[in-house]
Amino acid sequence: MQNPIFSEQDIVSQYTEKQAVEDGILFDVAQIKPEWAIKGLFNYITSNLLSKGYLQSDKSFVPNVIDLLNQANHIVKTKSQNFKAFDHLFSGSIELPSGQKQKIFIQQNATGKFTIMLPEDY
Repeated sequence: MQNPIFSEQDIVSQYTEKQAVEDGILFDVAQIKPEWAIKGLFNYITSNLLSKGYLQSDKSFVPNVIDLLNQANHIVKTKSQNFKAFDHLFSGSIELPSGQKQKIFIQQNATGKFTIMLPEDY
């Protein structure tokens, strides 16, 4: 086994997903349904993607976010050959609430689950 180039003691600074949620960079999907913290493939969506028509001042945004999660799930299912050939990064196109098409990236994060994002968020 090879020795890693860097060890834990070499880390100078670390920015966690929890900090990104607190800063408004990421949205934690468990805020919609707490059991999603344990179940499901996805745990975060970038705020930049949510700003593409998903954000509302009330809870009316929830159906659109669920639609986004379903579209992302379909991308992963298709690209992973029915969840059998996982990778750390998937990409595909979704339909935004406006009806426009949008390319997204779905990247595995430090939790082992996936973050859904715009390509420029990668």
